[in-house]
Amino acid sequence: MYDDTTISFCFPDLVEMRYSPSLSPIQLLALLAVVGCSGDRVIEPTTTERVPSTITLTPNNVSFTYLGQSVQVSVRINDQNGIVMPTQIEWSLGDPAIASIGTDGLVTAVAVGSTTLTARGLGLTATANLEVVQEISSFTVTQGDNQEAIRDSTLADPIAVTLTDLGGSGIPDLAVTFLPGSDNGTVSVQTASTDANGEATTEWTLGPVFGEQELLVSVPGQSISVGAIARAEVPTPDLAVVGFLQLSSAAPTSLETVTVTGRVANLGDLASGPTRVSLTSNTAEIGTFNLPSLEPNDTTELAFDVGPLSTGSNELALITDADEAVVELFESNNEVTRSINVLDQAEANLDVPITGLSAGINTEMLFRVNVSGPTTLTVSFTAPSGDADVYVSERIRPSSREEYVGCVSTGPTSVESCQVPFADGEYHILVHAFDQGEPVTGGTLTVTTSEALVPYDIEIVYIDSGTQSQEDAFTAAATRWSQIIVADVQDRDFSSNSLPADACINGQPLLDRNVDDVVIYVYIGYIDGQGGTLGSAGPCVIRGGSNHTSVGVMRFDDADLVQVEARGQLEGLILHEMGHVLGIGTRWDNADLLINPSLPDNTGADTHFVGRNTIIAFDNVGGGAYTTGSVVPVENQAGPGSGDAHWRESVFNTELMTPFFDRDVPNPLSEVTIASLKDLGYGVDLTQGDNYFLPPISASQQAAPSASAGQGALDLGDDIWDENLYVVGKDGQIRKILR
Repeated sequence: MYDDTTISFCFPDLVEMRYSPSLSPIQLLALLAVVGCSGDRVIEPTTTERVPSTITLTPNNVSFTYLGQSVQVSVRINDQNGIVMPTQIEWSLGDPAIASIGTDGLVTAVAVGSTTLTARGLGLTATANLEVVQEISSFTVTQGDNQEAIRDSTLADPIAVTLTDLGGSGIPDLAVTFLPGSDNGTVSVQTASTDANGEATTEWTLGPVFGEQELLVSVPGQSISVGAIARAEVPTPDLAVVGFLQLSSAAPTSLETVTVTGRVANLGDLASGPTRVSLTSNTAEIGTFNLPSLEPNDTTELAFDVGPLSTGSNELALITDADEAVVELFESNNEVTRSINVLDQAEANLDVPITGLSAGINTEMLFRVNVSGPTTLTVSFTAPSGDADVYVSERIRPSSREEYVGCVSTGPTSVESCQVPFADGEYHILVHAFDQGEPVTGGTLTVTTSEALVPYDIEIVYIDSGTQSQEDAFTAAATRWSQIIVADVQDRDFSSNSLPADACINGQPLLDRNVDDVVIYVYIGYIDGQGGTLGSAGPCVIRGGSNHTSVGVMRFDDADLVQVEARGQLEGLILHEMGHVLGIGTRWDNADLLINPSLPDNTGADTHFVGRNTIIAFDNVGGGAYTTGSVVPVENQAGPGSGDAHWRESVFNTELMTPFFDRDVPNPLSEVTIASLKDLGYGVDLTQGDNYFLPPISASQQAAPSASAGQGALDLGDDIWDENLYVVGKDGQIRKILR
């Protein structure tokens, strides 16, 4: 291939033509054919020599930040036409002590400084500037931290710090400043330069104060702290409040006491002798304890029952050696504080209205009343403006509004009332100004025991009627449950926000009226014929706030129901399924009462119900003998539609709300089942339970892998209604769809 060729032709008028490399061989031949040749003239090609023209060194400025760092450089030589000319490059460094370079152009930092890099090739030369510095990557204490010595004495080990770059090389000749804290002594060298290994040292003589002392070590832009403990010349106690103050209630009310617990320790090396510990609130002493001598390294826990405290913020402080009677190492650890906000709560008296109550939107008013019973407690609130809701809880004041389950009244106006049957003892009342609408003003709270109970009503609506005897069984079940649930729950009015037809079950009519207290739609008809699905039941619409059922569904296969009736099990079956409508087994999880569920994939788990009233009732029927798991045991073997929704068959046996209905023996509705309704917030009569006591069973039976039932028992598996479930607000409007 020719780079630049002169071609001469034998032609009368044309002596020569210049050929450029831009002409291809084919173009050249074509040209020759056109031009031609005459005579004996000869074409003589000549070539132009390539000449090195430029040299480029990249990069031409190289900066290193640590020793051992490498950077690749490259050289390019071009001829007069800009075409690269390959050749060997000769490298040289102005100061080989600063950096090194390989034949491949890899430059490595060796020492701090500046130099030049020269590249030579084909008679051309290029240079680059190299600069090596060491930036601080690590700044650490390598000796002398956390020593102990007598105050005003020099520590045994010097304080040493080391500074290195990213490659781990020590940084020399760097100024390091050592500065003790106030009254924390002196150093032998306040400013030292690092040696070749990047290390700087000084000796620290501690100051006169006991306990922790600090030495600040600094280089430009960075600092670290070195600590030491200054001890006394002779053994000395050191009393301290350690840890945090613990409170029995994080937000007590102005009527409640609170238990404050703290820990006092002797961190010194001599017994403390007697001392006094003080508890203060906003600097005023509210508790005191005379502490006997505390040995070195001993700790004691102190508990103070204090209160009621003032409404609002209270700064609690636990102070040891409150009288400063103990000579100790240091005083700074003698006190621990904690803030606590005390809620305002007023005492309510029976039959004495509290008037002039006002509350801003989404605020709460708290009250407490004591009742000598058993009697019916009625709590009413009225106000000319705003929308207030009433919540009542027995004995224990819940920490949040959502945990009140005694009775709840959350109507759409500020005319609220709820009742607690068989009330006896202390009750807590919360009035909440609803978070939508206007503030509550001019309200009146009345608490009385003179009003009669408003009964609980169960309305049965048949989508498809059964036989007369079947309908009689439904009536009997509704009557029985109304004798157990003796307190009215708040109505839900669907007049303005109707429940659409078929929203719960096919055939359900439009619901556009008031519901007091629950309406149950009953279907008795064909499902799948005899021997298939018997039926199912459960809530379809629940009230927001209380979770009480407003609308329920009970569905049965008519062919199976005839067989159940023939076996004498109809009334018990209907009573059982109506219990599911009210929330037994169907609302446990939403009320946070079901622990360790077996479903969907935890069969055999220790599933149990933790309602306080139910646990008491379980003990009353012999539950104290149950030792193989947590109480109250819930069915954990039955599978979907039955598991987690009944009492455990292997423990409760014939009780009504187990997953089997026994034949030819009573299936009692026990106090345990009634108490579970109380834990769901219903007002119940616990005396309405049937005579029942847990059967004596062995531990192996209690832990049996499968439920066991008597001969001819009716299997109620898969009897939980799991179709649509709605939550409605106080105006009947659907607020949430749970499924």
